[in-house]
Amino acid sequence: MTEQKKSTNKKVKKFYIILGMLLILLIPILFLSNIVKDREHYRNEAVNKVKISWADIQTISPPELKIFIPGKKETIEKKLELNNYEAEVKVKTELRKKGIFTVPVYTADVELKGDFINDFGNLKNIKSELSFNITDSKGFISQPEFEFLSDEPVTNSSKKYTKILTTNEKELPFEIKYEIRGINEIYVVPGGINNEIEIEGDWNNPSFEGDFLPSKKEITDKEFEAEWNIPAIAVTSLNNGTETNKNNNEYNYGYTPANTIEKAGVSFLMPVDNYRMATRAVKYSFLFLALTFLAYFIFEITSKNTKPIHQLQYLMMGGAMLIFYLLLVSMSEFMPFCAAYIIAAVMTIGLIGLYTYFVITKRQNLKFSLLITGIMAILYLFLYVLLALQDLSLIIGSLMLFLIMSLVMYSTRNVEWDNDNNN
Repeated sequence: MTEQKKSTNKKVKKFYIILGMLLILLIPILFLSNIVKDREHYRNEAVNKVKISWADIQTISPPELKIFIPGKKETIEKKLELNNYEAEVKVKTELRKKGIFTVPVYTADVELKGDFINDFGNLKNIKSELSFNITDSKGFISQPEFEFLSDEPVTNSSKKYTKILTTNEKELPFEIKYEIRGINEIYVVPGGINNEIEIEGDWNNPSFEGDFLPSKKEITDKEFEAEWNIPAIAVTSLNNGTETNKNNNEYNYGYTPANTIEKAGVSFLMPVDNYRMATRAVKYSFLFLALTFLAYFIFEITSKNTKPIHQLQYLMMGGAMLIFYLLLVSMSEFMPFCAAYIIAAVMTIGLIGLYTYFVITKRQNLKFSLLITGIMAILYLFLYVLLALQDLSLIIGSLMLFLIMSLVMYSTRNVEWDNDNNN
């Protein structure tokens, strides 16, 4: 049987060459991802340096009251239940520069007040200890002031205040004031049966974080104010039917497992994280390269009087498109992400368009040069929409890819793939 020799299909061969170019460009894409991670790491290092010299994120824990009852053999320690708890936090923010990075820091005036329930009846000459805590004690910028049982305020150099109690009051009122500083975020942990939390500050774009949304908030272009009203029953880690007081089989509202602390708070982080956006953009880079190369490939196989585009030219255009992401990351460190994106996209589209007109088509096909410029503009607009609308990115991306595939199928409807002549 005579074996027929088949001629090499140039179109299919060129397709595999382009695919090979795309695979080669995966290497610089990997480097791009690492560059973005490195820049984010440098930013985090800058934040940590500010944190070391300033203070960390602050979480304000609820106060505790312990009494020490003398026993026959040893002193018995008892913890009183926090009843009504009010926390008022007034925040003043500022921006600290560390190299090229800007970090939001704050000082906060904290006022905690409320009362504890005395279930032990008449207390006579009983030692008590009123205490509170925050995440980073380095952030204290004033001595805490204690006011207990309506006595005169006492300034103390510790987070604990001791007092000898002689009272039979059912409710034991307290008030604690101090000033702290921190970085990026501040939280308040509810610990009473009734909790009222108020945080206000001069930040115009706060993000309310934690496990509870504010029951009331007001945000202007200069400041914000938010209030939380949280009953103990809403704190699931404290009142989910599993944490009970072993002594009386009732819910112990004053107990919070250390690994399930629930809190309410505010974040002062910048509205847009340029590194997060850049990382997501790089993830689409291979798709953008493939769609652009596909446009040039269709142009090659559908145009009758077009010289083949050399594989090195594909590589140069791919390299120019990847530089877009370097431009995006570097410029977004000095300006808003949107502005950096527009400038980087215009530079890249302009370069590819000019290269297509003067080099690829040799000034003989202005129509295709304008067409490829328009296609790239649409692609970059499409990418920005995907980055901005993260929740809708899947449906938008799917519809866009379906439309692109439809256009490709329509554009190549007359291509004879089995030979090198188009009908």
